[in-house]
Amino acid sequence: MWPPRTSTRVLPLCARGSAHARRSSLTEPFRARVGVRWSDQDLNGHVNNARVATLIEEARLAWRAQALTGYDHVGSPTVVAALQLSFRRPIEFGAAVEIDVWVGRVGSKSYTLQYSGIQAGHPVLDASTVMVPLHPENGEARRLDAAERGSLARWFIAAAAPQQPRQQSQPKGTA
Repeated sequence: MWPPRTSTRVLPLCARGSAHARRSSLTEPFRARVGVRWSDQDLNGHVNNARVATLIEEARLAWRAQALTGYDHVGSPTVVAALQLSFRRPIEFGAAVEIDVWVGRVGSKSYTLQYSGIQAGHPVLDASTVMVPLHPENGEARRLDAAERGSLARWFIAAAAPQQPRQQSQPKGTA
């Protein structure tokens, strides 16, 4: 049985503090708190699977606004070349979804972003997107330059495990 809905307010998108953008390496991913809208639900009372991709997009845009600053191609178009999404539990209206974002791979013309989401203490999604930067004049894939690779490298976390809900400790002798 899924936990009951505990809140009906919509929480706005807000990213965690800006300290990550200045680090040379990370020990934890960027976290975006993404609000679930009433209109995200389907007839089954949970967030529609296509709308989950939109929640991931909102987290990615918050990450991009903070992570990829300070180089010439910041306004350059970037497209999602591939999306892989695994649903671990239905997402329901009410509580926001906390989505962690980190770089899992940096190639010559693309990079992979990894995502892990939790709602109300429960893992709800794991995802990845392959991102391809485009040349603004001709729309073709272009190579990542040194500044971009440096920005992406700061967010690289090798084989990061999906986030898990925090376990509450129980007194000894109880099970």
